[in-house]
Amino acid sequence: MSKEIVFNVGKQQTRIAIVEDGKLAELYIENAEHKRTIGNLYLGRIRKVMPSIQAAFVDVGQEQDAFLHFSDLSDNLPYLLDFLGLEEPTVEAIDVPKGQKDWDRRPSDILNRGQAILVQITKEPISNKGSRISTDISLAGRFLVLVPLQNYVAVSRKIEDDDERRRLESLASSLVPDGVGVIVRTVAKDRDAKSLDKDMKLLMERWRRVEKRLKEKPEPPALVHEDVDMASSIVRDEFSEDYDRILVDHEGLYHSIQSYVRAVAPQLVDRVQHHDSDQPVFEAVGIQHGADRAFKDRVELPSGGYLFIEKTEAMHVVDVNSGRSGKGKSQAENSLDVNLEAARVIARQIRLRDLGGIIVVDFIDLYDEDDKQKVYDELKKGFEEDRAVTKVLPMSDFGLVEITRQRLRPSITTTFSSANGAPSDDGGGDADPEELRQAERKIQRLESEVEKREREVKRLKEEDDTPDAEVETLRQKIQSLEAELEAARAEQQTTDEPDTSSVSAEPPAEIQEGAAPEDLVEEIEQWIVDHSDQHRALTLRVHPFVAAFLRRPVPTYTTRWFMEHLVRVHLEDDADVPPHTFRVADAQSGEPLPESP
Repeated sequence: MSKEIVFNVGKQQTRIAIVEDGKLAELYIENAEHKRTIGNLYLGRIRKVMPSIQAAFVDVGQEQDAFLHFSDLSDNLPYLLDFLGLEEPTVEAIDVPKGQKDWDRRPSDILNRGQAILVQITKEPISNKGSRISTDISLAGRFLVLVPLQNYVAVSRKIEDDDERRRLESLASSLVPDGVGVIVRTVAKDRDAKSLDKDMKLLMERWRRVEKRLKEKPEPPALVHEDVDMASSIVRDEFSEDYDRILVDHEGLYHSIQSYVRAVAPQLVDRVQHHDSDQPVFEAVGIQHGADRAFKDRVELPSGGYLFIEKTEAMHVVDVNSGRSGKGKSQAENSLDVNLEAARVIARQIRLRDLGGIIVVDFIDLYDEDDKQKVYDELKKGFEEDRAVTKVLPMSDFGLVEITRQRLRPSITTTFSSANGAPSDDGGGDADPEELRQAERKIQRLESEVEKREREVKRLKEEDDTPDAEVETLRQKIQSLEAELEAARAEQQTTDEPDTSSVSAEPPAEIQEGAAPEDLVEEIEQWIVDHSDQHRALTLRVHPFVAAFLRRPVPTYTTRWFMEHLVRVHLEDDADVPPHTFRVADAQSGEPLPESP
């Protein structure tokens, strides 16, 4: 099977696709509003302990309290609490004996309301439910998983060769420091001591930063360790000899991935490739149509049948319909053929949409037990490459098949409404996907051109003998490109958003009553000047009416600030920001800057 990983990096988001035999198998979308949180460590505060449901609720700083089931309490819980109680927490200061759980007190006797506790996110928030967390702390590397406050060495069960297991266990035992345990990952098979030692040192450096943060005695809830983003985690956990290539359409990310692969798997570095064509990478690989199809309720089958995939409060439901298929076949033959075809497509769509929890499939009725078994086997076969834990029950007498699938995060169809990453509540699902792709393609082209011209201006500024006229010509070109880029973004926003013509366009009372936008503009520009050395690119969030004022002149204020101060300012409308002030965020992560007003 040919496999590849495709990265599409936009200004607002990153899309990651896993392609198998030329077909889109998995799709991930990450942006500032929906960042990956699995693996993050928090110093939380227990809000409630509820023995009746065998769980506690912990405040980790998210909208909903995180859910800590007693089954997710680690064997080393007492040692973890002792570790947090130290004036200067270090794992070496805690003597952890070998063996299994050595405490038999009830969890409700150990956990108390208001108590600080170190936890790790294992499942992201879904709907109105908070994150699922555990006290079983671990830090994942390429070849090893570091387990603080444990005293064991384990080897992945997927490594079946006994001699190799013994070699890796002996090697890891010689490298592991005091106070921690380690798990050897499957990709460590046949690796030498140097590779594992390097990975161990990197993990220990990461853990030392956690200890340093805890020594500062932060007030819970506090983030003490942020795991890698989605793109990095896919490369770290997935990329191996099984993949033919990684294709990246962003030069910076391409070099970053290339450097990482060169360090951990130099024999694979040639498989990391840069896509520098004008054609969008998803279209070049032939997976854009598959990405668009993942957001439709109706999925057509090649034979003429179709599926309906719908979400209810408790589960996902898939209905199989024969449609216009079956010409020249008996009813039994047609039902079996459509069901077999549907089983293959359903497995692919479940993986692609990342559906989790309970899934019920209503197949076309079959009366022969052998036919039912064939459909069941075909469906199970479709999940063989699925990384999520999936269980499939045999078909019932009513033609129903029940599936349970591990759910670590909300499905992409719950979080987004289209393959271009539009949020699910902004109406983007009603927009024409082709129009959205054209707008996105235009924006990406203009952004790339602006960045290219900026680098040229910077180079010319460093050359003392460059004529002023040449620099000024480039500045004017950038000014024109910036204006065109702002217009393209506004056009995409118009295409991507629901009709708001019925909403009153009256400015808020603060502006109507004489508040001077010019004063706010001067204040924003002064902030940019004061911080231009630290931030050459930033995101400015202002009230929509202030944003309209900033975009009104030609050139726009953002273009002027770039021309005068060489600071790129991306303007964002935010109705939550009062009209008389502004907020500043990091251009890449979207996180508010500490210096922000």
